[in-house]
This record gives sequence, structure tokens and C-alpha cells, in this order.
Amino acid sequence: MTNEHLDWPVRSPTCAARRELAARFALPFAEDMQDWEWEVADAARFDEFVSVYCSANLNDDERFSLMEMLIQCAEDMELQSNYTAAWSTIEPLLLSRPDLHRSTVAYWACLRGTEPEAQFRVSKNMHKVWSVVST
Repeated sequence: MTNEHLDWPVRSPTCAARRELAARFALPFAEDMQDWEWEVADAARFDEFVSVYCSANLNDDERFSLMEMLIQCAEDMELQSNYTAAWSTIEPLLLSRPDLHRSTVAYWACLRGTEPEAQFRVSKNMHKVWSVVST
């Protein structure tokens, strides 16, 4: 995502954070995995990921990558009821750290006017979060 219309730096995942999370959760890791957070996200492990996000001593880079994993987990949930429950967990976490997750929210909200069929499942919800974190 470029930041041509954003007035803050766009945050990107770090290799060190990915490596640490891979070790913590016994996930595959290779430096050439471009979309690592999305590749290793596992909706069946959502609660485990949330628990670590909320209670572990993570640095901001690890927390940033873990949030990307949580969002991808929600995207991958088959049942609407599971998605709804996941979103009700994710939203307050995003709102509690707006400076950390602003880039994430902007990306998943598809702020560039992407056609509805090309948007993510979470995009509509992310628009609501964006209205809060973009101020």
C-alpha cells in the first residue's frame, strides 16, 4: 500500500517480528514469504492468537503482524456467526492502538474506492474503524 493520500508513514511487517511469532506459534517461516501474516493465519487458532495479542509481552512490530494474522483469520472464517464474534474481538483491539494499526485499517478498508466485489469481507467494518482512527 502506498501512502500518497495518507499523512503518516505506512507501517510494514518486520522480519524479526515474523521470526519471533513463527517461533512462538510453531509456524512456518522463510524470509521470502512476502505475505507471511496472511499465509500462516489459521482461523482455528484465532482464540490462541487473540490471547497472545492481549496478554503477552509483545513489541509493536510483533503486535502489528499478529493483528494482520487476526484479520486474515476473520476473513477466512466460514460461518457468519464466527466472523461476527471475531470482529467483535478485533475492533476494540484496533481502536485501542490507533497509531499502531492505522495503516492496517486503511489497507483493509480499501480506501481507494475499490469495487465492492473486490473488497475484503472486513472492509465495511474497517470503514467504521477508519472513521475513528483517521481523525
